[in-house]
Amino acid sequence: MNSGQPTILFRLMTDPEEATLLSGWLEKSTGQTVVEEIFDGRSVLSVSVGHMDGLKRALLAEAGRSLGGTVLPEEVIEETDWDSFWKKQGFSRFTVNRWMHVVPEWEDTPVVQEPVLRLHPHLAFGTGLHETTGQCLSLLVEHRPVVKNPKSTILDFGSGTGILGIAALKLGYGKTLYAVDDDPLAVESTVNNLRLNGLEGASVVGSDFCEIAREFLEKGNRFGLVLANVTGNVITRFLPEWHGLLEPGGILILSGISTRELGRIESFCPPPFSVFRRKRFHTIFLRKASC
Repeated sequence: MNSGQPTILFRLMTDPEEATLLSGWLEKSTGQTVVEEIFDGRSVLSVSVGHMDGLKRALLAEAGRSLGGTVLPEEVIEETDWDSFWKKQGFSRFTVNRWMHVVPEWEDTPVVQEPVLRLHPHLAFGTGLHETTGQCLSLLVEHRPVVKNPKSTILDFGSGTGILGIAALKLGYGKTLYAVDDDPLAVESTVNNLRLNGLEGASVVGSDFCEIAREFLEKGNRFGLVLANVTGNVITRFLPEWHGLLEPGGILILSGISTRELGRIESFCPPPFSVFRRKRFHTIFLRKASC
């Protein structure tokens, strides 16, 4: 967020069961990425509405109430006040599978032997607190390579804050990360977090997956790891391409899959794969057969 302008957040609280529907509606209504966090068993959806005038924001609030959500007071975040915002949301240091430490930018870096991932979310999805991001991080730690792979390449599709791609780099899945997101705020957040972790030189960040895929196919390159914490519809659309771009023995981690979408997506997945079920969203871990 380079403009220096404050960010105005529209915030809607709802039951977790309704969050997917309302999140999709908010994204279509505002044209912005929606961030969901869970607090005391309720989902709070936040979206930037600074580009909308007062009347449009009032209509958005009215529609949100009619859809069963509770409209919370708008929050104005100054460019320098994101630390306070995320502190209020309860984002603090945590450890993944007793191995990798995720630490907000405003906290001191712990002196530990395990990998440390520094993070500042700003207004992009991916703090590690949401069940989809958390499950992906857990799988990355659980299946981390014994010896770091000095040649392999990683794709983080729908990178958000970049947390998954950065974690994969730190865990040794590859030497180069391609991070893709069609939201300019997410692209900026990914770039900032790569820089925060000293990994900007090991990454390519952009918004055009088709261009990256075309370049890889032309050069005969393949990904050793593909991460996609997105939605079921996006997974269904791109899964054949992701699998085709995986090297033999490569790993594909898919998350953000609702119970309603799970059976359909399973039918698209070449075996062998494993499904990790959670209350609202599920994750698929797939390893491409070696030739």
